[in-house]
Amino acid sequence: MNTAYQIQEIKAIPIVDYLSSLGIKPIKQYGGYALYHAPYRDDHNASLKVDFARNLWYDFGLCRGGSIIDLVMLLKGSSIRETIAELTGEATSSFHSSAIPQPPKAEQKLILPTTARRIQSISKDLPPHLQHYLQWERGVDLSLAKPYLHAVSYEVGGRAYTAIGFSNQAGGYELRDDKAFKGTIAPKDISVIRGTNEQGAYNLFEGFIDFLSYLTMKGKEAQASSIVLNSVSNIYKAVAYLREHHISEVRAFLDNDEAGRKALLHLREAGIEVKDMSGLYAPHKDLNEWLCAESKSQKQVQAPHKRGLRK
Repeated sequence: MNTAYQIQEIKAIPIVDYLSSLGIKPIKQYGGYALYHAPYRDDHNASLKVDFARNLWYDFGLCRGGSIIDLVMLLKGSSIRETIAELTGEATSSFHSSAIPQPPKAEQKLILPTTARRIQSISKDLPPHLQHYLQWERGVDLSLAKPYLHAVSYEVGGRAYTAIGFSNQAGGYELRDDKAFKGTIAPKDISVIRGTNEQGAYNLFEGFIDFLSYLTMKGKEAQASSIVLNSVSNIYKAVAYLREHHISEVRAFLDNDEAGRKALLHLREAGIEVKDMSGLYAPHKDLNEWLCAESKSQKQVQAPHKRGLRK
């Protein structure tokens, strides 16, 4: 058989069937995909996604994915030659339900890079320069924002830094400084902020600066519960949370770009009723960009009046 053709045949083997043959069942199943606990590592969050139509998998915890060949290599710790030999045998016969997945070989264990961030301290007191950044460069009302923020001091590569920290529900932090830095103290996850009206529609934001912008705009009227994705790649986690808590409706304040549109589509495919709020801040990319533009416009309007008063 032509090798390239054989590879394509192997890749066509349904991943869900292969996992089922090993006794591995999905934790959650939706219209176009299923979520599993990754069987090759300790995974409490059901981070392994299997796309039915594309017959591909992706592990959001490892940021790694591919075809059934890649999955079996990771699962069994086998070489590509051994994997192809195994799958070729299974492709010509029934799957063996007695098969037991083997742990990956020792050399495949994850090794943290030397650039891993290590937390030194966490405080509720933001340094003045970070307060200035939020208030004057991002237009955020600090009195409303402070309860949700921390000053996270961390070390990486022998150097110390301090950034604004926004916690997620897995115990990690999204980081932002007063320059261009954006980062994460792992694990990465969604953030859930419960409002006074938990049973109504949730607000959905891509990043925490947009969430803080919404607070600034609405003030004490911001009563709805909110989910901050912290990355559009976390949209599947948001869907899982919404389903688990029987929330069927969201107001989505996502970016006006292709990634935002794909996230909206994902929500709708999952059966979530979505009200797209991005038109309110178009043509700006996101809610904070709109807030900053509005603030700048108001200052320009007020400036001539202030000058006139001095005369």
